[in-house]
Amino acid sequence: MSPIAPIAPPSPQHPPNHPRFLLFLICAFASAGQLAIDLYVPALPEMAIDYATSAQAIQSSVTGYLIAYAFGQLVFGPLADAYGRKRILALGLGLFSLGCVLSLAAPNLETFVAARVLQGFGIAATNLLAKAIITDSFAGQALVHAYTYMAIAWGLAPIIAPVIGAHLQEAFGWRSCLVFLLVYSLGMWAVLWRYRETLAQPVRLHPATLARNARMVLASPVFQSCFLAQGLCYSILLVFNIVGPFMVQNTLHQPPTFFGYLALAIGMMYFLGGISNRITHRRLPTAEQRLRLGARVMTGAAFVMLLLALSVGLTVWTLCAPVLVMAFCAGAMYPTLMAKGNSIFPHIAGLTSAILGFALLLVSAAMMGLAGFVSIHSLTPLAGFFCVVGLTVIVMVGKLLHHLQVPAPLARPVARP
Repeated sequence: MSPIAPIAPPSPQHPPNHPRFLLFLICAFASAGQLAIDLYVPALPEMAIDYATSAQAIQSSVTGYLIAYAFGQLVFGPLADAYGRKRILALGLGLFSLGCVLSLAAPNLETFVAARVLQGFGIAATNLLAKAIITDSFAGQALVHAYTYMAIAWGLAPIIAPVIGAHLQEAFGWRSCLVFLLVYSLGMWAVLWRYRETLAQPVRLHPATLARNARMVLASPVFQSCFLAQGLCYSILLVFNIVGPFMVQNTLHQPPTFFGYLALAIGMMYFLGGISNRITHRRLPTAEQRLRLGARVMTGAAFVMLLLALSVGLTVWTLCAPVLVMAFCAGAMYPTLMAKGNSIFPHIAGLTSAILGFALLLVSAAMMGLAGFVSIHSLTPLAGFFCVVGLTVIVMVGKLLHHLQVPAPLARPVARP
């Protein structure tokens, strides 16, 4: 018998999804959004040349994708509770596939950015509803196991995607990365075709209730501190992935695959930081203490980068060594921040998760937009940027831990308008 079993009883008319199939679906869908962000970042310099545009302009395709990804979560979350997971997954996946086709046919940068926005909006359904399918289908220890598999898939995608993209670009040109995304979307369609609906009881949409509950979530100081700190931690990897290719390829004159493996190392450090949370001992720091320690070490690494930038200048090691440390710290902090943010209103966990995902992606998109103005010829502006990010994270973590120590007034969401 499988150690992970669905909670829905079998039915002759509607046999349940096999647990291993569900795990495969969850992993494939949860990693899709990350894959679509990081797969083509090694090709950004070549794309800028082909479209005869600047680094800042081509980076806007990543920022636009993230903003649409953020808004898509707010749209698809409530719709999936009302109309079912499969219908909304099909809607989101259809938009993503259409965006893949349009991006391949884009004759200019404006069309390409619009296609990426469509991709980001559509793919938001996959990551969000992978979590919902887990909640629909598993219980107890099986639920924990399913979330563990999902977290591993979500964490591995940004690690391997730049390497795959770099090799595709060198072998077949940068448009081959877009072909890969289209093929991946077709694979997700095949998986979705086999998937049987897991939503047991649809709920009616009540706009007034949604608005009141959303205001309650947004007004929480714990939520505010979590999404700002979480978004800034996540943005460290994203900013490196859009600024790094230009520094490594245009300024340091290294091939795309060289950057791909640098991104692999940094992504692996982020992944190892997350895995470090599984190491617990009474002599080791608590989760809250690790947040403070991680924020301070991350900020210290940013200031070391600034000192190296002023004394040594831009080299592969002065660029990457501090970011490796920052990535580990960000990865170690991220799960705790996510848990604190998602657990403040358990009665509306779905809405809270959608708003948290929206907010942190919006913060990340804003940071990437600002990073687009960072010089690719000098390390000092990027180091200064990371210093500001680190100091802000320290402040947000301090506020979060302060509010967690203060008993909050009991607040329950409104069930109906």
